[in-house]
Amino acid sequence: MEHIRFQKLFILSLLVITGCNSDDNSIPPLQENTFVAQKDEYLWEGTTELQLTENDTLVFLAVGKGLDNGVLMVKTKFKGVGTYTVEKEKALYYDTLGGDAIVAQYTLQEQEKATFVVESHNESNGTVSGNFAIELFPKAQGGKSIEYFLKITDGRFRGTLKEFP
Repeated sequence: MEHIRFQKLFILSLLVITGCNSDDNSIPPLQENTFVAQKDEYLWEGTTELQLTENDTLVFLAVGKGLDNGVLMVKTKFKGVGTYTVEKEKALYYDTLGGDAIVAQYTLQEQEKATFVVESHNESNGTVSGNFAIELFPKAQGGKSIEYFLKITDGRFRGTLKEFP
């Protein structure tokens, strides 16, 4: 009898321990068509748009919300889940004034300074999720360069592919 009581107590203890196991370091899932990242030292978040053209080019757009309405665009050949090389000048970021006038523009100058990963792709509903990090070089008026880099790190995204001809 004592042996059965001990087994029940042991099983109950296991259930309590596993039920109370909280993972405080877990990353909450993103809502559909959203992204979150660090832009320099600030949190940057907003909406995403994922377009797939007829030549299998994935166009990823991240548009900041609120007063930070900057736009990041990355273009790459899409082959499903995997790590992608982003070619020079195939990534672009620009800040706008009121959403229409471009006030600053940055481009990718060194492909080793960009990471773009598709972690999941559900072909039946088109859902895609992944992560990104990129360092962009500014372009000034008149083609001159400025010595300030824009670093976007710890980026995560989730969205639905839209196919365009």
